[in-house]
Amino acid sequence: MPKKEFIPEPEENLKFIDVHCHLPFHRPKRDQLPSDKEQYLNYFKLGGQYLITSTIDMETLNLTLNFIKKFGKGFGFTCGWAPQTVTYTPKEKYTLEWNKWVDFIQNNQEKYLAIGEVGLDFHHAKTLEKRVKQVEVLKQIFELTKDFGKPYILHVRNAAEHEFDRTNPKHRFNKKDGVNKEILNIVKEFKIEPKRVMWHCFSGPEEYGRALPNQGFILSVPSSAYGFNKWRRVTKFSPLESLVTETDSYYQHPYKRGPLNVPSNVRYSIAAIAYSHNTSQKIVSEKTVENAINFFNLKIED
Repeated sequence: MPKKEFIPEPEENLKFIDVHCHLPFHRPKRDQLPSDKEQYLNYFKLGGQYLITSTIDMETLNLTLNFIKKFGKGFGFTCGWAPQTVTYTPKEKYTLEWNKWVDFIQNNQEKYLAIGEVGLDFHHAKTLEKRVKQVEVLKQIFELTKDFGKPYILHVRNAAEHEFDRTNPKHRFNKKDGVNKEILNIVKEFKIEPKRVMWHCFSGPEEYGRALPNQGFILSVPSSAYGFNKWRRVTKFSPLESLVTETDSYYQHPYKRGPLNVPSNVRYSIAAIAYSHNTSQKIVSEKTVENAINFFNLKIED
């Protein structure tokens, strides 16, 4: 039985930026989370420098716009049309909601920090037809936004082996890195600069943790890397210059799976990176904050 690793808890007085959470999305049923207001205030009390939420459709965009009216200081958002949105939005609503989203991103570019989350998720799209639809929409999004000068936040989830499309067994999507390769081809097709692209909640495969930073991409390490070695090892050999931190809250968790996470837990991402890179939490804190500021062109208020 492998020896259990001991990873130090996050230190006090760290500075941090959660580059990807989902405050104020609808809360899970029967959750035990603090209120949205408490999470927001506690985040900055503990050392948060800026907080970024990622919207996935019109509903979450509207929730976020209303939240900003109350709690706008140090809080920004990215504007996304997630692959799950592509797959699960009812057909009778899809065109109307899509057109609203396109209108917003085209006419309100000064209000949001980046395009995202967008991407491909072959766990949620298990048939070739649904996967092709996600690819088509991602290309539409790049075509619409490539000249905006905005960064991109990618949602990248490969199909697990048991999720391979058995009807089309030889298709290129049926590989452990099928989504990675497809997205890299699309980014190249639309001539998107890698330095403008963040792989949110980066999950590998491991060889990409080395290759993507060499190309200029940014990788985001989730707080769940603290409790799960599979999340730590994929960025173990990625340079600190290419890493930022996130929680993906309410989803995931430093210790267990499930929607019980909060933005201030991004400190656990710092602890995980410090452990995997054999360096101090202070150095990781400083570097990941710097990386986030540069990537999003943030203005941090004192």
